[in-house]
Amino acid sequence: MVLSGRHARSSPWLATAWQVAAAMVLVPAFALAPPIEGDLLLVPLRSDRSPADIAVRHGALIVAAGPTRGSLLVRGRLMSLAWPLLSKGVLTLGAPTVICGKEAAA
Repeated sequence: MVLSGRHARSSPWLATAWQVAAAMVLVPAFALAPPIEGDLLLVPLRSDRSPADIAVRHGALIVAAGPTRGSLLVRGRLMSLAWPLLSKGVLTLGAPTVICGKEAAA
């Protein structure tokens, strides 16, 4: 398909716009992707859920309180934590230093 006229001039801009939009979505998503093992941020999706007891039962070490109310910074293995926590309404994310502070980098 050959573009002509107005479409030919706007297609490079459209392609650039799509690339910028994809970068704006993917870069934060990769930053919050949890590692297989290491520092994890546990965020309860409901305010009545505390992830501490579930995390400790599945081998996590509590490092510090998280940046939001009820959240926790833990050190553990994603495969042993993710499903038990998700089934109780707790989201498991990566713990970037920008959000979690120096504790995540230690």
